[in-house]
Amino acid sequence: MTWYHLRNPDLCLPLSFQALRLSSSAMGKTTTGQIVNLLCNDVNRFDQVMMFLHYLWVGPLQAVAVTALLWIEIGMSCLAGMAVLIIVLLLQSFIGKLFSSL
Repeated sequence: MTWYHLRNPDLCLPLSFQALRLSSSAMGKTTTGQIVNLLCNDVNRFDQVMMFLHYLWVGPLQAVAVTALLWIEIGMSCLAGMAVLIIVLLLQSFIGKLFSSL
């Protein structure tokens, strides 16, 4: 259990209500441990989204701020560094998708 489970157990409620609506034949095929495992995995994904969601707006804002500061300090050559940074970012995402499909 992570720190967010202890602070906000409301994430588990919609998932547990969905588990309670299972028919008796479906409950016969699955154990309680399997249902708890699925619930924990789903809540864990919500936790990860809440932790990393801010990077969607902070990342581009930081890139613009760093580019502006570098432009003031070293001029146009900062664009070469930012181009390398973007190329490495795209390469890393491509390799990550490639390895995740293995």
